[in-house]
Amino acid sequence: RGHESFLYLACPTFNVSKQTMTTVGQSKGLDFEFPPAILYVKILGGSDLYKTDTFHKIDPYVEAALGADSSRSITLLRGGSDCIFNWTATFPFDPAKEYDDGLIITVWDQDLGRKDDQVGGCMVPIKSIMNCKGKKDAFIGQVQLMHTGRIMGRQKPAGTVDVEIYWEDHSAFLESTDSLREFLRGNLSSTASLGPSSGVPLPLNYCVTNFNKLSGVAQTLIDKGKLREYKPFRTYRLRLWYVDLVFQRLTKGWNKSYSAAQQIYGPSLSSKAMRAALRVQHFMSYTSEFKTDFQPHEISGMKSLHKMLLSYDTAPRTGQPSSMRYTYVIMPDSQMHFSMTSKKIATDFLSKHALHAGAATEVVYSGEFFFDQYSTRAQETGIPALVIDNNSGTFGPPKDRLNLLQLLMQLNFGTECPILAMDREDPLLKKLSDANGVE
Repeated sequence: RGHESFLYLACPTFNVSKQTMTTVGQSKGLDFEFPPAILYVKILGGSDLYKTDTFHKIDPYVEAALGADSSRSITLLRGGSDCIFNWTATFPFDPAKEYDDGLIITVWDQDLGRKDDQVGGCMVPIKSIMNCKGKKDAFIGQVQLMHTGRIMGRQKPAGTVDVEIYWEDHSAFLESTDSLREFLRGNLSSTASLGPSSGVPLPLNYCVTNFNKLSGVAQTLIDKGKLREYKPFRTYRLRLWYVDLVFQRLTKGWNKSYSAAQQIYGPSLSSKAMRAALRVQHFMSYTSEFKTDFQPHEISGMKSLHKMLLSYDTAPRTGQPSSMRYTYVIMPDSQMHFSMTSKKIATDFLSKHALHAGAATEVVYSGEFFFDQYSTRAQETGIPALVIDNNSGTFGPPKDRLNLLQLLMQLNFGTECPILAMDREDPLLKKLSDANGVE
């Protein structure tokens, strides 16, 4: 589990004045502050953790929270009471700020189909953290967890976790805030670029590719009818930065006027059963321990994202232009979940937005995307473009937030490759789709 230290970095939340948000695209009055420091919280392992399952080993995961920011580890399936997490979270940190609740560390036992059980938790006071400036002065040791009973509310020891905690000034990032502020306050249609040549560094994003064997078997048998063509079904989880800064915690609930969404999110027993099935499939698709393989990638810029996706596209070409289409959801925890989609039955089901969302009733945004590689522009310049839309009947994301979506993509992946955020009814979207042979 050597990769876990960077798979789930916390996405920072920035302070934005309430006067701004007609849209961020018109953010002349945008006023925000980047964190002066970064807090590093590493959970090495757990010892003698409280057993919430009588007959089975617990499936533990860790959640860490500082103020409004939180981050969680992957689940250790059947990890038990003595386990190794080797997981690190980072948080924007202001040493001059009072965090009344301190740093909260909680261990949970994941349960399918019902609410997760709390194994135990603890609070690390900020006064203690203030002495841990720099890795050389880090606190390294055990912290005691306490379990709170459900009925009587009594507390009892729930084991310990081994931690390493320290913070460092984020001066390197602060040096770039003037140029980033200038970009954010400018017009979205500006030709100003983000990336190494612009002086505004792109954030390093981490993307985890999950390989689901059971879904791959179903997809192969239903869509192809030939098991010898079997490949595991791939899903991707990408950590995005600046989601809260750009969308101001705006979310979109499920589309109550869409019949398919009513079947999923309605009050009937069949709807509840469908949501439970979607949660199970989501768990199988996005929890790395359920499968034998997953692969992390470092993503810096749109070209590296495009290159990563192309590395999995090994289908033989027939001479006709062909670009893969993906469905995606951006979740409130700053994770972007996506997978390849098509009109074929199994692939269409496995790429449903409700499945990507784990049957959650709200997302930040959702839709589909593909890369323009074969249009006249792309052929002449040799530069691919991201074409991303709001085509999601389940959530029906509003087109007046497409400018926010474009800005989010630009801040995460730069502007060296064009990024087109388009309404699903835009005629140009169909033209680009046809030019690229998108199914």
